[in-house]
Amino acid sequence: MNNDDIETLREDAFRHMFLPFRPASWYREPGHLKFIVKGEGVRVTDTEGKTYLDGAAGWQFGAVGHGRIEIGDAIRNQIKDLAIVAPEFANIPATKLAKKLAEIMLGNLTKVAFCNSGSEAVETAMKIAKQYHVLNGNPTRNKVITRRGSYAGWTWGCMSVGGVYRQLFSYFEPMVPVALRVSPPYCYRCDFGLSYPACELQCVREIERVIQNEGPENISAVLGEPISHSNYVAIPPNEYWPEVRSICDKYGILLINDEVITGFGRTGKWFGCQNWSYSPDIISFAKGMSSGYIPAGGAATTAEIADKVESGPFMGLVSFPTWGGNPVSSAGVLANIAIIERENLVENSARMGKYFLDSLRDTLSRYTIVGDIRGIGLLIGIELVADRKTKTHFDPELNIVYKIFEKMESKGLLARDFESTIILTPPLCITKTDLDEMTSILDGVVGELASEVGK
Repeated sequence: MNNDDIETLREDAFRHMFLPFRPASWYREPGHLKFIVKGEGVRVTDTEGKTYLDGAAGWQFGAVGHGRIEIGDAIRNQIKDLAIVAPEFANIPATKLAKKLAEIMLGNLTKVAFCNSGSEAVETAMKIAKQYHVLNGNPTRNKVITRRGSYAGWTWGCMSVGGVYRQLFSYFEPMVPVALRVSPPYCYRCDFGLSYPACELQCVREIERVIQNEGPENISAVLGEPISHSNYVAIPPNEYWPEVRSICDKYGILLINDEVITGFGRTGKWFGCQNWSYSPDIISFAKGMSSGYIPAGGAATTAEIADKVESGPFMGLVSFPTWGGNPVSSAGVLANIAIIERENLVENSARMGKYFLDSLRDTLSRYTIVGDIRGIGLLIGIELVADRKTKTHFDPELNIVYKIFEKMESKGLLARDFESTIILTPPLCITKTDLDEMTSILDGVVGELASEVGK
């Protein structure tokens, strides 16, 4: 593709598409809007022939990597037999998928509601909880406790309970009045100014205080990611989730885990919550479910909750997106899960994640702008600071986020960033050789940035 063709594409994109997550003016700067045209394994290539390590796995969804023809074959073969069916009819791929999910999930999460995306999955989970309480004789249980800094999705309900991008969500106020936000288990920057374990888990105690202040009879669920990607990859203390589970049980509140990012091997377990000894009442999932090859999502719950939800006089769960559980997406998801199982990618995530975390700490800790490096499985955050001792943030006028992004991209690495934290979520099929290359690139990026800010 020649330069004129590429420029025409850029102008068409500016004219006809909304471009996400950055100001429109940023995309118009020379070289900022790139077209990715090919993917293979853990790498992608743009129209100009430049190849990048995909350190973000797309948007944290590419569990099995790029170019998996067998997923496309499964989709194509299903289209030959049956592409669409009305939601009130069952189809074979969706039924097989529901059974498969019940097998790989922990505890007794055996009933699935399918949808099309992570946002819809979180919405579905909240609707399951609300419908359960109403049919269980508790119609006032309508509030949801969430964490500051957590991202729940882009639908109106998900934005309402989200705790990040508040400056963006303000466009849509008034929001749905259901959210009660508490502190995240972000030990590096504890909201209470304490250190673990002397803190006695005040982030957990706050949840119980909110429940008591609001009245348990008004709380539907506690909603949170097992490990929060948008909270700078905050790894909770080992006691955090089991204690939250106990508090929910104490007050008859449902526990929802948002596994949209942490599910399907990302943390070295099939689901992030499996890293600790507890079981949620509802799980929402998407992304790695299909590795991004086809839109898919869902929420799973227990037989007990499902039975109550389905006891209504008019219909069962009031959530039936048109494409949720359609045969084509279900066939693609089954093929994706088969790859994860056949190639032991969950186990590879655990092994490569530990190797990557150790390598990053060994390589980058010498830079004083590196405040903390943390992670679990292939979900890793590198938090950069202006002063390591005080953990001071960089001056916003320095535009550290954009500098990080541009430096990584120029050196052939795609990753995500939240404020001044580099977030790495590469495909689960990644190798030590790929990770060594990624570490080398990050060494160069952080080194350059340290020199520029005089550290």
